[in-house]
Amino acid sequence: MSTGGAPRYPDADLRAHPPRSPRALLGGLYFLARTIDKTRAKLQGTLGLYKIAPGMSVYLFEWLGITEEQFTETVRAAESDEEIVAWIHARCDRGIFDSINERLSERAIRDDEHLAQVLPRYPVLREYPHLRNWFEIIDLDDRWIFDPANAEKAKETAPS
Repeated sequence: MSTGGAPRYPDADLRAHPPRSPRALLGGLYFLARTIDKTRAKLQGTLGLYKIAPGMSVYLFEWLGITEEQFTETVRAAESDEEIVAWIHARCDRGIFDSINERLSERAIRDDEHLAQVLPRYPVLREYPHLRNWFEIIDLDDRWIFDPANAEKAKETAPS
């Protein structure tokens, strides 16, 4: 965690803007760029309304065969996205990246019971009850969180 002064990762202040889209491809993987952004923000105390676990990042770690702790230490030591990608490529089977991308991009709200469980964290779904795909929900939620009209409602959804 940052001990004060200028943030180490000035582009990772997720109190000011969202992380990269889940659709951003980095190193051949969806969600990696977003997870890097969130991890950098967590390290410097600028995570804002975002979280790493539980969530899609945890699935990414699991399917890659790495832990959140290993990933966090790699992000802490790395000077760039490219160094993190090189670390992933050196440790993980790139042959499964397409399968991981498919699984991530197809994850969805399963049923009405699941919707009821996630609704408190994603109140934007009240306005878009037809949405089920997590990539679509996350992109919409990122815009919703930073819409000034939703400032107070967004604070209420922050992970505890």
